[in-house]
Amino acid sequence: MPKKPLKLLHVTDLHLCARSESRMRGLNTYDTMLAVIKQVRTGKVRPDAVLATGDLVQDGTREGYERVKKVLESLAVPVYCIPGNHDAPRIMGEMLNTPPLQFCGTATYGNWCIIMLNSTRSGDDGGWLDKDQLEFLDRTLASNSANHALVCLHHHPVPMGSRWLDEIGLRNSDEFLKVIDHHQQVRGIVWGHVHQASDRRRRNVRLFSSPSTGSQFLPNSDDFALDSRPPGYRWLELRGSGSIDTSVVWLQE
Repeated sequence: MPKKPLKLLHVTDLHLCARSESRMRGLNTYDTMLAVIKQVRTGKVRPDAVLATGDLVQDGTREGYERVKKVLESLAVPVYCIPGNHDAPRIMGEMLNTPPLQFCGTATYGNWCIIMLNSTRSGDDGGWLDKDQLEFLDRTLASNSANHALVCLHHHPVPMGSRWLDEIGLRNSDEFLKVIDHHQQVRGIVWGHVHQASDRRRRNVRLFSSPSTGSQFLPNSDDFALDSRPPGYRWLELRGSGSIDTSVVWLQE
């Protein structure tokens, strides 16, 4: 068992672009991401690793991914990246798969296995885990049955209570959850995409969504609407016992 809890910084939905001055919904997403990283660097808690769960780049450019790489590398810890519906997975895989960055796959810390899935499908803002991804998940969980597991993807596998968002969630969530239910060591599932924080439980599994480092979506809204909350991020503390401590932090203006 690990001697101390594993501290993961979860950032998601950065929506950076090739140009540093680009804005999205009124915010300069590069500036807000830099502010988030500065707040983390000057805070009392230091991450052991970073989870970056998709929509890292809005315009699919190499310049955008170079910007993401530079920002996240500045934390000097491993960074685990998965794609979202706005990402360009091929380019992302080329640009963000050199240590300390890793594109999808797995990571093991003590008695924890972190599994990162690609839930994107070309031409669809909704999510889909193809046969290879589902088999990879099932196989990885089966071969790590002695370890606690945290599963990471971009799209939400359970309804968020917003009609417009739930229309672009994980479309084959039933298949995904069927695999999860076959493996009792899964302790948590974490995702981005929804630009809002939530913390729930399904059976014995904790379910987390995290805020964007940019703008937030108004929870429980049938139609698209922005929330007034500032940029944010989540801390996940994985304990050797299998428990997860977590907190959401909002950017201090």
